[in-house]
Amino acid sequence: VYWAAANGITKGYADGTFGPERNCERREMMIFLWRVAGCPESSVNPAQKFSDMGAYKNTTDTYKAVAWGIENGIINGYSDGTFRPTASITRKDTMIMLYRLAGKPEVTGTISFSDCKYDVKVNPDTFNAILWADQEGISHGYTDGTFRPDEDCLREHIITFLYRNAK
Repeated sequence: VYWAAANGITKGYADGTFGPERNCERREMMIFLWRVAGCPESSVNPAQKFSDMGAYKNTTDTYKAVAWGIENGIINGYSDGTFRPTASITRKDTMIMLYRLAGKPEVTGTISFSDCKYDVKVNPDTFNAILWADQEGISHGYTDGTFRPDEDCLREHIITFLYRNAK
């Protein structure tokens, strides 16, 4: 958290807290990634891609981060045309976004987590992202041998993953 604050990746909440045990929202994840990338500008209008982004003004970090994420292929959203900015992000989606940010590096092998039975031909980004995160030391899952891909990801976990990825 200190690393993230010192590098401008997180600014915390208005009350001066970081909220490490709070679920991380999808928009917050995009803001973290956008800041890691140096806050680049984008000409994309997120409301044209996602029906639930119209409430965000083009001056907000959420708008800018989601626009950048669309332009750079970090996010695709849902089949119903939404991004769901305030929904909690899952551990699986966190790894997919980090994997895409890294340029989708080629990986080989099999996923060792007992609860990740993804097929690389059916879910290539999911399979490769989780395998990549494990191989790169970004996330090793839990001591019981699971990854828990559909669990909500906490803010403390997101920052830990970003820190490990930066190292």
